[in-house]
Amino acid sequence: MNLGGFTGKILFVNLSDSRVWTVPLEESMAVDYMGGLGVCIRLAADYIPPGVAPLSAENVFVLGVGPLVGTDLPSSSRMYVVSKLPASGTVGWCGAGGYTFGAQLKYAGYDHVIVIGKSETPVYLDIEDDRVEIRDAFDFWGKGIDETYDLICRDCDELPGVLSIGPAGENKSAIAMAFVDRISTLGRGGFGAVMGSKNLKAIVVRGTGGVRVLDRKRFNRISRSVLKSIKEYPYLKEWQDLGMLKAFPIVPVELYRQMKVRRTACVSCPVGCKDVIRIPEGPFSGLVKHTSSAINLFTPMMYGMKDPAEAVKLVADLDNYGLDMFEFFGLMKLARELAAAGIIHLEADEPAIDLESLDSMAVWAEKIALRQGTAALFADGFTTVLERIGPEAQKFAPALVKGMQPYAGPGGVIPWDRFGTMELGQVLDPRGPHVGSGGSPTYFALRPLEAFPKNLKRMGVSDEAMDRILGKNRDQLHVGRLLRYSHAWFAILGSLGICARGQVNRFYNIDILAQVYEAATGIPTTMADLGNRAKRAWKTLRDLNIREGLGESHETLPAQWFSDGGFKDYLTGKPLTIEQAEEIKKDYFREWGWEEND
Repeated sequence: MNLGGFTGKILFVNLSDSRVWTVPLEESMAVDYMGGLGVCIRLAADYIPPGVAPLSAENVFVLGVGPLVGTDLPSSSRMYVVSKLPASGTVGWCGAGGYTFGAQLKYAGYDHVIVIGKSETPVYLDIEDDRVEIRDAFDFWGKGIDETYDLICRDCDELPGVLSIGPAGENKSAIAMAFVDRISTLGRGGFGAVMGSKNLKAIVVRGTGGVRVLDRKRFNRISRSVLKSIKEYPYLKEWQDLGMLKAFPIVPVELYRQMKVRRTACVSCPVGCKDVIRIPEGPFSGLVKHTSSAINLFTPMMYGMKDPAEAVKLVADLDNYGLDMFEFFGLMKLARELAAAGIIHLEADEPAIDLESLDSMAVWAEKIALRQGTAALFADGFTTVLERIGPEAQKFAPALVKGMQPYAGPGGVIPWDRFGTMELGQVLDPRGPHVGSGGSPTYFALRPLEAFPKNLKRMGVSDEAMDRILGKNRDQLHVGRLLRYSHAWFAILGSLGICARGQVNRFYNIDILAQVYEAATGIPTTMADLGNRAKRAWKTLRDLNIREGLGESHETLPAQWFSDGGFKDYLTGKPLTIEQAEEIKKDYFREWGWEEND
């Protein structure tokens, strides 16, 4: 391959017969799907067998990084996985940053890794340049995320990239996540269980190569310009000091500063949104926790836990087990109500389910991760719980989207009631509920309409499309139409390898991305080209799910969203009816040029 940015190699790993081999990444695929997420989607369509069960040996996962990952372009560290996921039943994506994993994969010489089959015994994949070994994971099996990471790094001369699962993944829980470099999550949907079903504890990667860009002078000029705009951002110091707490002040700033050891960042990121926290006093004094955001550590307080140190301790336990925190709390809330109604009966040695109690939640976290007692039912997620218990459990269930509890919405963990792109996107993205903003200005904010045109132009929205989204007088907001462009923008960022978090992607626009992609790869690229390639990738993902029977019937708006206290129109604040939301949903498909069941 003569392209820059790409290594030009795909690594195949068959765990069933311990074979590893490489094939060239086709140049036409790199051009048509941009790289990273886009190529993951294309490869998933080629290699995931139709109708495959998510936890069967025949399921495949495709891991990949974009052509800008491994360069010094600011915040170019994202990696993606696409697979059939057990919680949703969809073919969905999981994305993460991490300290070094994405860059190390490129330095080792691979754009993508495709894992098939199942090992008879626990193993991990050890990649160092051309040396690829499937190694015994006996010493790591049963260990938590942190201990696994420490054990692996102890035996390495230099810090490797590490993708690993905890006991929840080993036991194939549908709410199990994988962790990247112990700090970021390849999360919702149960990807940790996919790895566990293959007896794959971890992927460890380090490389000694580099990333070749074809027009180094042009690339450096663009990279320096982006870095300059970041350094000149008036709120940069606040973001570097507080991270996501700046936007979501879940605990007092002084409390956070008492616990903060330092801020950390993915490779090449000058902002740094991650945290290392230490509990300074009390029974958990000295506990150190690495996290993708401090706000995650205090989330149990949203469920009633009073002591911040206890909240941190509980999240540390959940992360070590590799459990999805939001699904865990949603399931525990359902379990508590089912037990109170006498629909389920706890075993004699099981504590009462108390979401405000660390002692209670710590026991239930362990039991879910290890599939013990009553908790074994809840380890399989909401869909299985409701199917096995039957209709009498349904009235206690929260609003569910693709078998998972949404982050935002009536009854969700985050108290937000405006119906924007993220809220609708939880239904229309095959991945299901997530907190990806896709660059949308509706993301957890009530911004004035006059702020929208600049943001939309940055995302590559044409004047004609802007008329359809905002009206010719810029006095309307059609959320479904805006979501179409938010998904395209996300697909572009993910395919190139740029972080999608709002405090980073605000410094990029479609013109910058087209130029830097062309400078790195040598692929002639206009802004329209990026938009067309994003559309191709997103349509491929949708077609893949329609092939699995997961089209319109799997994109149902929960009725609970539109009852008393439900969602409100983003612009007017008036209660939104399900009929109005259905029209908003149809706008999304019309703007793509698709029918709902296309």
